[in-house]
Amino acid sequence: MPDEKVLISPDARDKLLKNLVIPPRPAVLDSLIKLRDDSNVNWQQISQVIESDVSLSAALLKAANSPLISRSRTISSVSQAINILGSKNVVNLISGLVLRSRLTGEAPPSIEQFWERAMLIAQISKALCHHILHTPEDCQSYALFHGCGIALMLMRYKKFGHTLQLIEMAPDGRIPKIEQEQHGTSHDTVGYLVARAWNMPEQFCCAILLQFDPMVYDLQIEQPISSETRQSMAVTRAATYVWRTLTPGNIDAGWNEIKADILRTIGLDENEFEDWTDHMHHQLEV
Repeated sequence: MPDEKVLISPDARDKLLKNLVIPPRPAVLDSLIKLRDDSNVNWQQISQVIESDVSLSAALLKAANSPLISRSRTISSVSQAINILGSKNVVNLISGLVLRSRLTGEAPPSIEQFWERAMLIAQISKALCHHILHTPEDCQSYALFHGCGIALMLMRYKKFGHTLQLIEMAPDGRIPKIEQEQHGTSHDTVGYLVARAWNMPEQFCCAILLQFDPMVYDLQIEQPISSETRQSMAVTRAATYVWRTLTPGNIDAGWNEIKADILRTIGLDENEFEDWTDHMHHQLEV
């Protein structure tokens, strides 16, 4: 594995940070994660923190009422969302919504479309986690965060929207190279810097940086990530395939090259995964 994929040099980091403004980690996120990890917490405490931010509460209810989460139930309050979905699931949802609001601010439609996609992929990831049962707790959080560099690059580079169209047609390994050619950096690197700035776990940060590296699934090569982190990456990539192929006729240009590695990592054979994909497509079309 190339050295630059393991560590970003201080010079490269400083150069990037001169051109990108990374907002500080929000206090509300710290409060919620502390409550989530407290074995004695009750849902009312979590509800109070969320309800103190009106826009965050509204965003949570909108996300919670999506088809994959609500399962035809109408969720009308923060406390109801916590009761039905569970406190950890709600905190994971809120983490993505906080990220969205802090990194985006006043944003053009292209960024809103990106976040809608990110939330849907995270929801598909959660559904896949339920299907394969034994998955890391932070899998949905990774699915929400892994593409966060795109939001910053959309705001920083006026032509990045066109670059997004190019990478949608590219195999995974080409994506960082295309972005480097066009803008001098790539969203996996930018996302890594965001995660580091927000004090996310080191494994989490490395997974963002390595998301397009095909060697990450090669168990014969020493990796800076654990098997659990690798599984989060594979679940997220499989969910991305489901999202990309949701519209009839759409393809995932990079899927065939990495399909075997992804399915081996999540423990599904091709027929089982395709059946599950068809099931998800049907659910998402309803």
